[in-house]
Amino acid sequence: MSAAALPGWLDPELLQWILVVALVVVAYSLFVVLRFVHRLLAKLVLCAALVGLGVSLWVQRADLQDCALTCECSLYGQEVVIPVEQLPEDLRTLDADGEVLCQRGSSILS
Repeated sequence: MSAAALPGWLDPELLQWILVVALVVVAYSLFVVLRFVHRLLAKLVLCAALVGLGVSLWVQRADLQDCALTCECSLYGQEVVIPVEQLPEDLRTLDADGEVLCQRGSSILS
C-alpha cells in the first residue's frame, strides 16, 4: 500500500480542525433530518447514517492526535505521510545516508 503525502499547507493540526468542522456539519444535518423528515423509516435510516459518520469522524480525529508522536498516520485505512518540514524537530533523525527518518518510525520521510 503506498502512502499519500500531505500537501505542504495541510498539517495534522489543520486536518483535525477540518474534521471538527465536518462533525459540526454532520450535527447540523442530523438536526435538519430530525426537524424536517416526516417518514419514520427515512428518519431512522438517515439518523443512523449521520451518527455513524459522526462517530467515524471523531475516531479519525482522535487517531490524528497520536499521529505525529508515533510517526504512523492513517485516515480511513489510507496511510498518510507527514512531510519532514511539518514533523516536530524532536522526531527527526538522520540515517547513515543522510536521509531524514522519523525517530519513532522506520519509514523514510521526504
